[in-house]
Amino acid sequence: MRAKEPPPAHAVKPLPGLPCACAAARRAARLVTQLYGEHLRPYGLEATQLALLSALDSKPGRSQVKLARALGLDKTTLSRNLKLLETNGWVASEPVDGRREAGLYLTTAGQRLVKKSHAGWSNAQQQLRSAMTRAEWDAMWNGLHLLTRATHEIAANRDRPAP
Repeated sequence: MRAKEPPPAHAVKPLPGLPCACAAARRAARLVTQLYGEHLRPYGLEATQLALLSALDSKPGRSQVKLARALGLDKTTLSRNLKLLETNGWVASEPVDGRREAGLYLTTAGQRLVKKSHAGWSNAQQQLRSAMTRAEWDAMWNGLHLLTRATHEIAANRDRPAP
């Protein structure tokens, strides 16, 4: 029996527009997360877990506070995810001289997993990239940057004391 071919891109029914930036961004995030999840599942990883592991791989010794800030995660979500990564033996925390909070590091197993799972991440990235023109890909990155900057500025201004 032959595998069923996916319909051509022009035959895929478009999703309805959403008038809410939050709903539209969350829908896009869910769909992108599902795509990357399919490619990372063979490695026993979810996209959110790889993001955390990659952040620690690029900057070992970050505190939970700095890691949460860099990834835009709240403390509870980060703690829950880190606990799972520690349970799996991929992340460990160690005291850092002069700091109140311990630094987070990848274990040897965590480092190996990040390297091994790069192929799955790369496949997902390429699949998404190939579904867009160069101009669309660039516009997506620009839009994500603008959205992140705007919401970050709003949060920073909200947290400042009134004059």
